[in-house]
Amino acid sequence: MIYSKQRELVLDALCKAGQMHPTADMLYADIRAAFPTISLATVYRNLNQFADAGQIARVRIPGCADRFDAVNDGHQHMLCTECGKVVDIPASALPDICGAAQSATHLHIDSCKLMLYGRCEGCE
Repeated sequence: MIYSKQRELVLDALCKAGQMHPTADMLYADIRAAFPTISLATVYRNLNQFADAGQIARVRIPGCADRFDAVNDGHQHMLCTECGKVVDIPASALPDICGAAQSATHLHIDSCKLMLYGRCEGCE
């Protein structure tokens, strides 16, 4: 990917968001506070390019805007059904789902994304 100041701003804002899993709109509002000339299209374009390149994770939630995660290490996510918070689930907490499915079906599985649903610690 070609370096640009806007690309750096987007990635930096996502990294600073930590485990918040922001939407593109949330990142745009955060970046725009310091850099008012950035456009929403620029934020979306850069997030999509980072996700397509595997540098960040896109967290798809049916019926909601995509969330983004600066950490793309194969971990999964849980969506709190009460407050909408997205929580990281470490890869070590789950069995090898892709491997198990591949063994059972003899299909070649490249990857999988799992979304767990429940209540976060703040909503229990």
